[in-house]
Amino acid sequence: MKAFITLSLLYLTLANQGILSATGESVHAFQSVIVGLSEVASKDFNFQQLFAALDELAESFKERKNEENAFYEQEYQQYQADVQYYQNQITDYKNKIAQLEVDVKDLTDERSRLQQLLTEAKQDLYDATKLFNAKEAQINSDKSVFTRQFNEYADTIAVLDQAIALLNEVKDETSLLQKAENIKEVSQKMHNHLKQLSSKRVFYQPLVKALTQIAQNNYVDQENLNKVINYMNQLRQSLIDGQTSLQNQYDSQSKLQQDILSEIQAKITGIRDVLIPLLQAEIETKDGEIKALNAILNDARINLAEAEDNLSATQNRWIERTASHNTLIQQYDNELLAIKDAENALKKGGIFRQ
Repeated sequence: MKAFITLSLLYLTLANQGILSATGESVHAFQSVIVGLSEVASKDFNFQQLFAALDELAESFKERKNEENAFYEQEYQQYQADVQYYQNQITDYKNKIAQLEVDVKDLTDERSRLQQLLTEAKQDLYDATKLFNAKEAQINSDKSVFTRQFNEYADTIAVLDQAIALLNEVKDETSLLQKAENIKEVSQKMHNHLKQLSSKRVFYQPLVKALTQIAQNNYVDQENLNKVINYMNQLRQSLIDGQTSLQNQYDSQSKLQQDILSEIQAKITGIRDVLIPLLQAEIETKDGEIKALNAILNDARINLAEAEDNLSATQNRWIERTASHNTLIQQYDNELLAIKDAENALKKGGIFRQ
C-alpha cells in the first residue's frame, strides 16, 4: 500500500513539473507539498489534505485554461479587426490602382493623339514650305519671262520708231541714196527683233521685204513708201497693244500669285509660330501629368504589396498562435486528466475522500 501511494505521489510530482515547465512559470507551492508528501509516504498522515491539494491544483489548471481561452478570444477579436483592416486597405488600393490605370491610359491616348497632330502639323509645315518655295520660284520665273517679253516689245517698237523716222526723211532719190545703208541696217534690226515676236503672231516678213526693196531701188515710189510707213505705224500700234495686254495679264496673274503666296505664308506662320508650339506645350503638360500619375500608381502598388504582406504575416502569426493555444489547452487537459487518474489510483489503493 505504501509503495502504491509513493508511486502516485511521484506521478503527480512529475506531471506538475511538466506543465509548469511548459508554461514557463516558477515552481508552484503545490509541487513542494507533493514532494514533501512523497518523502513521508512511508509514514502515516491525513490523506484528506492530499485530496484538498489535488482539488486546488485542478482548480488552478482550470483557471489557467479559462484565462488562456479568454486571452485567446481577445486576441482573436484583434486578429479579425487586423484582417478586416488590411483587407479594406487591399480593396481600396486595388480600386485606386484600377482607376489610376484607366486615367494613365486616357492621358497616354490623349498624348498619342496630340503627338499625331504634331506629326501632321510638321508634315503640313514641310508641305507648305515646299509649296511656298515652288510658288515663289514660279513667280520669279514668270517675272523673268514677262520682263524679257516686255523688253522685246519695247526694243521692237524702238526699232520701228527708228525705221519710221528714217523713211519720213526720204523725199527723193538723193535722200534715198543717202539713207539706203541706214535703211538696210534698220531692216536687219527689224528682222531680228520681229523674229523674236513671231510667237505672238506678228507677221513681219512682208514689212522687212518691203524695206529691203526700198533700199535697193534707185527711185522713190512715194505712194509705196507711204504704204510702208502706214503699215509700220499699224504694226507699231499692234505691238503697243500687245505690250499693254502683256502688262495687264502679268499684273493680274502676279496679283493672284502673290495672294496665293501670302495665304501660304500665313499658313506657314500659323503652323510654325502657333500650332506647333501649342501642341508641343500640351504634350509636355500631358507628359508631366502622366509622370505624376505613374508615381502615384507606383506608390499605390507598393502600398498594396505592403498591405498584402501585412495580411499574410498577420494570418501566419495567427496560425502559429492557434497552434500554440491548442497545444497549451491540450496540456492543461492532460494535467487535469492526470490529477483525475491519480485520484482514481488512490481510490484503487483504498484511499477515499472523507
